[in-house]
Amino acid sequence: MATIQTINGPKDSSELGPVLNHEHLTSGMGSFERLGYYNREDAIRRGVEALQNAYDVGIRTVIDCTPLDLGRDELLFDGIAGKTPMNVICATGVYRWVPMPYAAWDEDGAAAFMLREINDGIAGTSIKPGIIKLAWDIEYQLEPLRVQMEKMARGAARAAKAAGVPITCHTRPADYHGDRLLDIFEEEGLDLRAVTIGHTNDSTDMDYVLRMAKRGATVGLDRFSPRIDEAEQERRSRVALTLVEAGYAEQVCLSHDSASYSINGGPPSGGVRPENPRAFCLVSEVQIPWLKAHGVTDHQVDAMLVRSVRASFEAAAAMKK
Repeated sequence: MATIQTINGPKDSSELGPVLNHEHLTSGMGSFERLGYYNREDAIRRGVEALQNAYDVGIRTVIDCTPLDLGRDELLFDGIAGKTPMNVICATGVYRWVPMPYAAWDEDGAAAFMLREINDGIAGTSIKPGIIKLAWDIEYQLEPLRVQMEKMARGAARAAKAAGVPITCHTRPADYHGDRLLDIFEEEGLDLRAVTIGHTNDSTDMDYVLRMAKRGATVGLDRFSPRIDEAEQERRSRVALTLVEAGYAEQVCLSHDSASYSINGGPPSGGVRPENPRAFCLVSEVQIPWLKAHGVTDHQVDAMLVRSVRASFEAAAAMKK
């Protein structure tokens, strides 16, 4: 067992229940409230409703993978904490474009920033992250950015070992980012079971998908969005089915990468994306029934929704120095 930090305080890993491992209560950019489009009370209302709907279909924990530079709002967490029965775990870390202030840091400086939030709370509040988020996307093809992204990955690894928290990674599977990330984490001495290589169901290369599992990582099949059509939803469900049939259900986690409140992908005139109070329900309402109809057992579903994420947190806690 392990102690996991939630926005309501510490919880035992045995209390997580079914988990959505990669969602967002807000999504935008750092200081996005200054654009004039952010309404915190509306974000709280939307977040509470989306979380309640997910709770009603059986989810008990949502991991919010929003670091500072993607629009994380610690006061939103304060507002939501007492209004939902859902466990919510928030993140420290860094998003795709490493911000300029971080550029002069070395790996230990990056780790110190993450550890300060994990240990002391975010921006003077009592809200403490329970996970570290990294994001590698098309920017990794540019050498100056690649240097920064690899530095942040090493910093995240050092913070994860010091604090005993897992790392979750937004990746672009078309560039096979999982391979390099796992190499770095191995070099830094991480137990790869404490690492989630996310968005892996974007990939159509099952050799790559299976390789992530064979190396011991948690495979994040966390892009099952209501914005994709039924044929693509089925293709993504088949990725999960293939992993289950290959014996890796205990290393698979499922989610949407949806946001209950976002200014990314909003209207052309500017503003907030249309509201979707069931943003966190599609896995429970569509993907799980499809998997069961194709032979996946309740025990294997439990592996993907409960035991895989719990094992990731417990592997991380075991690394703590």
